[in-house]
Amino acid sequence: MKIGIILQSNNPEHIWNTFRFGITSLKANHGVTIFLMSEGAELDTIADTEHFDISKKVAEYK
Repeated sequence: MKIGIILQSNNPEHIWNTFRFGITSLKANHGVTIFLMSEGAELDTIADTEHFDISKKVAEYK
């Protein structure tokens, strides 16, 4: 199955969950594309938080 995910938020929890879902889908042999729109395009400027290791999830997705 091919999955497209649109990320329109710069909220750390939303970003973390988007990439967690994408990674889980890739491990299940699905094709996954994450589209960054609006505030989601700020992904590179969002720092990790105590609860959400965004940089780790992004690196794992690649």
